Amino acid sequence: MRNTKKLLALALALVMVLGVFAGCAKQPEATEAPTGTKPAVDTTPVDTKPADDTTPATTEPAQSKNDTMVVATSSMEQKFSPFFYTTVYDGDIANLVTGYLLSSDREGNMLLNAMEGETRAYNGVDYTYYTMANCVVTQNEDGTVDYDLTMRDDIKFSDGTPATIDDVIFGIYVMADPTYDGSSTIYSIPIEGMDEYRSGMEARGDVILAAGPDGYTENEFYTEEQYNEFWTYYNEKAGADFAKEICDYCVGHGYNAPEDSVAACAANWGFELADDADYQAFWEAIVAAYDTVEEAEATESAGSDRLGLTKNALGADYMAGVATGAGADHIAGVIKTGDYSLRIHCTKFDATAIYSMGFPVAPMAYYGDASLYNYDANQFGFPKGDLRIVKDKTTQPMGCGPYIYKGYANSVASLEANPNYFKGEPKIKNVKYQESVDSDYIPGIQAGNFDVASPSLNETVVESIKKGNSNGELEGDVLTTKLVDYRGYGYLGINGNRVCVGEDGTSQESKYLRLAIMTVMSICRDTVIASYYGDRATVIQYPISNTSWAAPRPTDEGYHNAYSVGVDGNPIYTDDMSEEEKYEAATKAAAAYLEAAGYTFGEDGKITAAPAGAKGLSEEDSWEVMIPGQGQQDHPAYGIAVKAKELLGNIGFVIRINDVGTSVWNSQLNANTADMWAAAWQSSADPDMYQVYHSSNANGQGTNSNHYQIQDPELDEIIIEARSSADNAFRKAAYKDALEIILSWGVELPLYQRKDATVFSTERVNVNTLPADMTPFYGWADEIQNIELN
Repeated sequence: MRNTKKLLALALALVMVLGVFAGCAKQPEATEAPTGTKPAVDTTPVDTKPADDTTPATTEPAQSKNDTMVVATSSMEQKFSPFFYTTVYDGDIANLVTGYLLSSDREGNMLLNAMEGETRAYNGVDYTYYTMANCVVTQNEDGTVDYDLTMRDDIKFSDGTPATIDDVIFGIYVMADPTYDGSSTIYSIPIEGMDEYRSGMEARGDVILAAGPDGYTENEFYTEEQYNEFWTYYNEKAGADFAKEICDYCVGHGYNAPEDSVAACAANWGFELADDADYQAFWEAIVAAYDTVEEAEATESAGSDRLGLTKNALGADYMAGVATGAGADHIAGVIKTGDYSLRIHCTKFDATAIYSMGFPVAPMAYYGDASLYNYDANQFGFPKGDLRIVKDKTTQPMGCGPYIYKGYANSVASLEANPNYFKGEPKIKNVKYQESVDSDYIPGIQAGNFDVASPSLNETVVESIKKGNSNGELEGDVLTTKLVDYRGYGYLGINGNRVCVGEDGTSQESKYLRLAIMTVMSICRDTVIASYYGDRATVIQYPISNTSWAAPRPTDEGYHNAYSVGVDGNPIYTDDMSEEEKYEAATKAAAAYLEAAGYTFGEDGKITAAPAGAKGLSEEDSWEVMIPGQGQQDHPAYGIAVKAKELLGNIGFVIRINDVGTSVWNSQLNANTADMWAAAWQSSADPDMYQVYHSSNANGQGTNSNHYQIQDPELDEIIIEARSSADNAFRKAAYKDALEIILSWGVELPLYQRKDATVFSTERVNVNTLPADMTPFYGWADEIQNIELN
């Protein structure tokens, strides 16, 4: 249970806002978990002009039953700033309050010309989207790229003050500050001058950490008192804080009750402690489980490391930047071109950069200090290296989004409709996000306590929803369930360096070995996935989420089922085969692959000898399939592995199945010591493959996220070419070629694309006003201004 929800929540926080948190292409998860929705940003408008009376209410209005919608949510940290929220739940609030320059359509493609309305087709229906800005992308002859952003001139913040491009520039400099410790990765975009601006300055706490704990040496960056205070806290208290954050996470996500002991929380994180254990004991147990403290922190974190916890505990002096060298006083590629326009000049084309152009429109006069802003003098609303005035507003957001933040009390965050919202004042006057636990979501809607919830969709929840409706369906008179494809997919992976012939995982013989295993695993998917998920998941054939525009479609030329071709290049199955006949055909095809890999077979059709350095002849000398089912066999890949073990055993090839907790799963995956494993990817809108499949990230190098250990020069070249092109038609074709190469290595088997659910009270919410054709990139909150209550 432990890292499953943790990794998903953090991953979603990173990609929640296209403009602010455009992060990794994929994030790994042990199993499936509920997701949140994309930010409430620009979609079909009610009215693009705000009402004349734009003065927000100064007191809490009386609330009647039909003017307030209650949304069930998990625990919030009250970090509602667009710059510093870290969880999906806080992000839901931040994104309703904040406005963003750009947004995406239902397929996750960026809208670049929607300031006056842009129409795009989806599922055969034309939808018109509206955004706060347009963007013109120009690829220059010298290889540089200009992103010219022009925003509307009628945007107002909720206090009635106008928004200009200076507010956007202020936000860019916040996220680019050398001491910024939020989740934005804007600094990774190849903006001219970004590295120069961020160099020569570090947070004081970081400088002290780099100096080491061996003793104070006189310097200009910190005093002896600061040095001693830092290291005392870091060594004696930060570990307990680290463990406490894990326990808070378990309580906040409903895995534990608030009154549960540290030991009870630790048990849900994969650690057994004495009943009277405290946070320090939990931290010591975490450290003891790893070779180094650094590995323990990286693997077991619920969001923070000891450095961040120490700086947060000791305060602003340790977060403030100190000049350690020369650095630029501005970012050369961030160029103001008018009161409502801005140019971002990048040194090269990067296909993912466009997803970072939807910058937040955050009021500089509120989050910063207007007296410290002078663009021409390279002053940007706060002292460089000192974000205290910005962080002071973290729990009290303000912006130009559809709702105004009113406060947090008694586990409820309260919002009020913004009369200045550029698409028109929302029809629902008040929205309340109320903390709860997943198991209470559906009963809460039925009892009238909640109007909206996004439960984790399992068989129990499905049956509860169906029983709640008189028609016995997911959509009925009491509950209306909207399903969308999860923005990711489940898969089974193989480490090419470990499952190989001899010591060369790149050889054709090694590929044949892995293709044999995958051929059998592949044919076992349909029945198991249907049994585990019912109609809430579908088997997919390529290692890419079906929600991506780059995913191959069955109607595309060359489309085929995963691992459905034999070593002779011919199809393994025919359409008229029964399930048992397909099992037999897959097993026969696997034997042919193994023979090509160097295995010897006897007259009985079973393996008699393996090639040098290969395994599979006995349980003791076999490769392991690691399934993170928490020892309960509760994982969609478990049944697949069991059936595959049976079929492979028929030809004398043995694999082992190990049902482990996510602590073991996560540590082995990060250490690249797993032979085979089951997991799920959570994907961002852009299909860039560099992070997961490029050779530079294999063998523990780079991001260490190429756990398959694919090292293929042709694949590397395709990945670079695809991310360097602005032509999506070319990119889709290139990614199809890349996917075929990945499959040819036999290291990844796509298993399923499951569904996420949002459940509405049919009695309380006018479900006819919900957005049509919701997707992972376009949820109910994207048209929140149009939704009505009954």
